[in-house]
Amino acid sequence: MAQIFLIRHGRPARGIDGFDPGLSEQGILHSKSIAAFLGARKISAIYASPLKRAHQTAEPLASAAKTKLTLLDGLAEADKNNHYTFAEDTMTNPAEWAKFQNDPIGYLGGNHAEFVTTVLDAFQTIRDANHTDNVVVYTHAIPINIVLADALGLDGVLNFIPHYCSISRIKALSLNATKVISVNETAHLG
Repeated sequence: MAQIFLIRHGRPARGIDGFDPGLSEQGILHSKSIAAFLGARKISAIYASPLKRAHQTAEPLASAAKTKLTLLDGLAEADKNNHYTFAEDTMTNPAEWAKFQNDPIGYLGGNHAEFVTTVLDAFQTIRDANHTDNVVVYTHAIPINIVLADALGLDGVLNFIPHYCSISRIKALSLNATKVISVNETAHLG
């Protein structure tokens, strides 16, 4: 299998839809930057979370690469059934940030064990497809952390905060072994 590009969604818009916001103007610009950066590569598949901020980030690349965009529920964030919380707001409030760091999945309204299993099952589905060319996955901060923690053998689900529209690269060596190539690349954002 070729590389899997894990991409965090673009910056969400404020004040439009607190449950499932779409992209801000900056998020739209960054999604186009990713499309330009990855567009020349051979891409077998593009997957995205069904949440607006993720699949809207994926649409420019899917169009440029003429590749079907597949929405996969297991790629959604833990807040998928709750009001969206802007990470920047939580990080600037020390009490809320401490609560978030203690249990990020629970803080967003999810069940820790169920959510981790759901995310890892979604990535196993992607690996099981045995794509021959690059695969691009548009998802969220916590699912990216879960996949990287699993590949690196790390504890916890909040080992780093990926930048909006950052790219982390992994390579599936086999159905059960993954190599991490890079984490949180942002050079393509200019």
